[in-house]
Amino acid sequence: MRVGRALVIAGALAFLTCRRTPRVKVHALFDLPRMHSTHSLSGTAFDPATRTLFAIPDKDPMIVPLVANADFTAFTVGTPLPLTGRVDTAWDGEGLVRADGGFIAVTQETVPLVERFDATGKRTGAITLPAHFAMQAPPGNKGMESLTISPSGRFLYTANENALVMDGSPSTKTRGTIVRILKRELATNKDIELAYRTEPLGAGGATGDMGVADLAAVDDDVLLVLERGFQPDYGNTVRIFRVDLRTGTHVEGAPALSDATPVLTKTLIVDIGTLPPGSASHPGPEPNPILENYEALALGPTLADRSRLLFVTSDDNASATQVPRVLVLAVSGL
Repeated sequence: MRVGRALVIAGALAFLTCRRTPRVKVHALFDLPRMHSTHSLSGTAFDPATRTLFAIPDKDPMIVPLVANADFTAFTVGTPLPLTGRVDTAWDGEGLVRADGGFIAVTQETVPLVERFDATGKRTGAITLPAHFAMQAPPGNKGMESLTISPSGRFLYTANENALVMDGSPSTKTRGTIVRILKRELATNKDIELAYRTEPLGAGGATGDMGVADLAAVDDDVLLVLERGFQPDYGNTVRIFRVDLRTGTHVEGAPALSDATPVLTKTLIVDIGTLPPGSASHPGPEPNPILENYEALALGPTLADRSRLLFVTSDDNASATQVPRVLVLAVSGL
């Protein structure tokens, strides 16, 4: 390893060690009305100019505007924007970002496919991802769930939900799954990949899954990672971590990852299952009624007390035992 590179990594690690753990509190918990447009929301992007949280469902090619009230404690469901002009009729909308006045979305998880749309919802092109991201273990529905863009607009980021077939196994009770976080420089199409390991399944049933559900970019090098797990008859486990990509080892040239592959250092921001539930209720089994199948993460505005809002949105799978929900967290010290 070059000395300069070692010093950069050492400096970044020292910086992370000195950071205080961010403080998190529940700003609001809002259950959306049960309707066709609020079911199965899997990705979000926030527009500060209009206080709108745009959401993409995995069942229909459209974008659903959720317009926040003045203090971000409630949302009004707007008229969905149909996504038109697509070449491929298959659809599995997962991740969403705002870019250049329009949208970029993960529109198929398994292929995987990332497409661009203008402000009217018309398709304007696609972004090609490295071919190995299609090498997903059966049944193949653990691919690209996440999408975010840096505030500068320079970089796009995504990650596979569970390990690719050549990189390892899904999470177990004692070991997390290893995935690849992709950092794409949009102007040059230059890619960087870094290895990230999720938490194990932990408490709950004997079976289930744990994976990366979404990402949110704090700046060009720092991401928030939403880890979401589910275990039958137990419910969900949802945590948000902070990672500095400068602490990672590049793996874009690695044909396979293993337990020996260095992974990104991560800092726990919040375990949602430990938050006070307040008046939250849930129709299904959950270790804490504030929990849900949270799949979408988006950074919101900074408040007067300098805390940053973070929107965490659920995919209710159009199920009567789940809830279409937006959890709004106020985070200090990001």
